[in-house]
Amino acid sequence: MRRYIPSSTALKCFEASVRHLSFTKAAEELHLTQSAVSRQIRNLEEFLSRDLFIRLNKRLVLTGTGAAYYKEVVPLLDRMENASLRMLHREDEKTTLTLSALPTLASYWLMPLLAEFQRLHPQFQIKVRSLDDAAKIDPDAVDVILHYGGDHWPRAVSHQLMREDVLAVCSPLLLERMDASKSVWQAGDVTQFPFLHLSSRINAWPDWMVSQGLESGSFAGASFAHFHMLLEAAKNSMGVAILPCILARKSLASGELVAPFGGPVVTPHEYLLSYPVDKADLEQVVVFRDWLLATLEHHKQN
Repeated sequence: MRRYIPSSTALKCFEASVRHLSFTKAAEELHLTQSAVSRQIRNLEEFLSRDLFIRLNKRLVLTGTGAAYYKEVVPLLDRMENASLRMLHREDEKTTLTLSALPTLASYWLMPLLAEFQRLHPQFQIKVRSLDDAAKIDPDAVDVILHYGGDHWPRAVSHQLMREDVLAVCSPLLLERMDASKSVWQAGDVTQFPFLHLSSRINAWPDWMVSQGLESGSFAGASFAHFHMLLEAAKNSMGVAILPCILARKSLASGELVAPFGGPVVTPHEYLLSYPVDKADLEQVVVFRDWLLATLEHHKQN
């Protein structure tokens, strides 16, 4: 059955003409002549048996019918455009690999690795989602999660990526403010500084103090919901933070952060790669898992 739908060219000319209230400006935008746009609008009005514009010399006025039609047509054009853009970005020959990772872990650790993986395996279309709430993971929508300990899927296969080691870090500017003449700092000196906390890790500072053989005291200081906030707070001289080495590495290398209070401390925690049991044989999961584990092993040995 033939659909009662006007031409897409006529609809595009109508939409542009309403926005500009000018056939001339609509023509410039659409790379058509003014007469071509005018003709398309006339064809559309004949198709609808309604006037959409009142033509007043060189000025256009939208009729009530035209306004009502515009209100209904624009969302349809938007949906058509979005559907077309999705198809343009779709690569049917590629298999999608959907990863979900903790936001800071993804930004500071995963992305540099993914660039190399994509270069080696262009047959996969990678999608990365934020792992903000483990309880809301949909195993049908995600292939692999990269996470910090814990059981996130009831029937999951998990592989250890690495043990977690942490550092007490701060900005070099903060050290200078505290004592510009001092070049060597000891672990015990940290008590002179403001403490920065991650709200989900209330034991980070007490555990670090125990590892240094120091007595716990007051750890009053600002608290942050996410590691990236904690990292930025430390870089901006708000205090000293306990950060996983994999998240602090880039800032330490650039000199934005320093670790004057001692070397890395290994925690009981770990980072894992997990996937549902029923996705264990998927090509994209197997290839990514094997590549990532081999890459981390290579880095460990070198």
